[in-house]
Amino acid sequence: MSKKIFITGCAKSGTTLLLRMCFAFKDTEVLYKRGAEGHEFDFNEFVDYETTHKFTIGKRHPPALLSTIYELDHQHQGGAVIANDIAIINVVRDGRDVILSDGNYVKPERWIDCIEQRDKVLFGNLIDLEISYEDLVRKPDQIQKQIEEKFGIESKHKFSDYPDYVEDWVFDWNVSVLARAGKGNEKGYGKRKVSDKAIGKDLDAYKSICTPEELPVFEKHLKNLGYT
Repeated sequence: MSKKIFITGCAKSGTTLLLRMCFAFKDTEVLYKRGAEGHEFDFNEFVDYETTHKFTIGKRHPPALLSTIYELDHQHQGGAVIANDIAIINVVRDGRDVILSDGNYVKPERWIDCIEQRDKVLFGNLIDLEISYEDLVRKPDQIQKQIEEKFGIESKHKFSDYPDYVEDWVFDWNVSVLARAGKGNEKGYGKRKVSDKAIGKDLDAYKSICTPEELPVFEKHLKNLGYT
């Protein structure tokens, strides 16, 4: 049976980037729908998917545990992770950059809830490996080695060579993102090298984006994650 690895984490935290980088691994099927809305398989499709490859890697498509505001179905997903021996990689990113990304697409409430799910007994115990977005873009080969050692997976390319080894069709961006960008592809989504330019864009903007109730909670999680 194929070992399944599920990448999750709050939207705009680097889950898509990591999934694409995983085309670097040998004998691995990366679940990416060609020409599909959102590209990702939903959680139930991921659980049921069968392949002849040694590894299967997919990523969150909302609603999914650790990636969206908590829903009761997350409990079912957690049970399915245990029952099917699915490995979880959770990606975290500085919430200040998350809520500024893609025109404030992610609201503070969502990032806060995703971080807090990590501290819940069920969800926290499911995480096999946690990766920070900042390390992924600054030290990609080091992150790749962590994944190799954790899951016994072998590589045919280096993460630092991304995106050269990924086929062009993977970067045909889904219509929902293009719709948020306006007509066409004005934001330049596509095949491009990894950059740390999206780190630390505005360290104070969150103060005006968060509600008074959200602000102290948001800052507490930034501190606990080491982002202050």
